[in-house]
Amino acid sequence: MPIAYETTEEAKELRRYLYDLHGVLVVENVLSPAQVAELNAILDEKLPEFPEDWRERAKSAPQGLYNFYRFGAAGGSHGTHPGFLDFGQPFCELMDHPLTMEMMRAQLGDCFRLDRIFGMRMREGMPSGRLHSDYGPSHPFTAAKPGEYYPQPGHQARHGFAVAAFNLTDCGPETGGLCCIPGSHNTHIRLPQSIRDERFDDVVQVPTAPAGSVTFFTEATTHGTRRWTANHERRSLLYKYCASQLVWSRARVRAPEGIELTERQQRLLEEPAGAHWFFESLFDDG
Repeated sequence: MPIAYETTEEAKELRRYLYDLHGVLVVENVLSPAQVAELNAILDEKLPEFPEDWRERAKSAPQGLYNFYRFGAAGGSHGTHPGFLDFGQPFCELMDHPLTMEMMRAQLGDCFRLDRIFGMRMREGMPSGRLHSDYGPSHPFTAAKPGEYYPQPGHQARHGFAVAAFNLTDCGPETGGLCCIPGSHNTHIRLPQSIRDERFDDVVQVPTAPAGSVTFFTEATTHGTRRWTANHERRSLLYKYCASQLVWSRARVRAPEGIELTERQQRLLEEPAGAHWFFESLFDDG
C-alpha cells in the first residue's frame, strides 16, 4: 500500500524503515495534479503514436518490446545524451526532488550520481517483461547456485543502485506495470526458475501506484513488468542513481542545452569518483 507524502520526522523515519524492509516503497501525492498534467501534456507532444502493428514490429526489433516500452533513455545501453531531460525544465526539476534526495541519501549516502534515465509507456495488451535483479545472487552474471546460500563477495556491488519512478498515470494490480518481490533485495538465495516462469506468481506483487506517486526500489530487488490491461496508457519516468564511485556503463546522462540547471542538478551529472575524496557531499550538512 502506498503511504502519503509528509515531511515530518516521524514520516521520514517510517519511509526509511519500510524501504529498508521491503526494498520497494510507493509514496503518493508527491506530484500535484497540475504537475502531472504538465508533464503528460509535454509527453503528448513529444511522444509518437504507438504504431498499430507494434506486435509485428516487436518480433523483428533487436530489443523486442523495449523499443516501444522505453522513451527518452540516456546512459546505460542507450548512449551519452540528455534523454528526456531535453523535454523541458519540469523533467530536469525531478532530478533532485526533495523526497528523492532523502531516499537516495538513506541508501547511497551523501555522494551519488544520476546514472541512467528512461521513460516507460505501455498500451493495453502489452505483455509482461522478464523478472530480474541487477545485483545480488539473482543478477545475470552471478555465481550463485540454485537453492544454495550465496555469500556476497566484497568486490560485487549490491545496494549501490536505486530507482525513483515518477508515475504519471495510475498503476496497480488491476492495470499491470511495475512488479516486484518485496524483500528480495536482502535474499542470499538465487531466484528459483519456477518463480521466474510465473508458476508461483503470487510471490510477485504489483504495487498500487496512483498518478502523482513515486515508486522507489533498489535494483537488487527482483522486479519486472506485468502485462498492461488498462485502456489508458502507462507512463512513468525512471531516474536511476548510484553511489558516486559506481557506474553501470561508459555512457552518461548529459545536461540538456538551453535549460539552466541548479548547482546540485549539475553535480548529479558529474563523472564517477570516490565519495568525499573526489565527489563532495550533495548536502549542505554533509
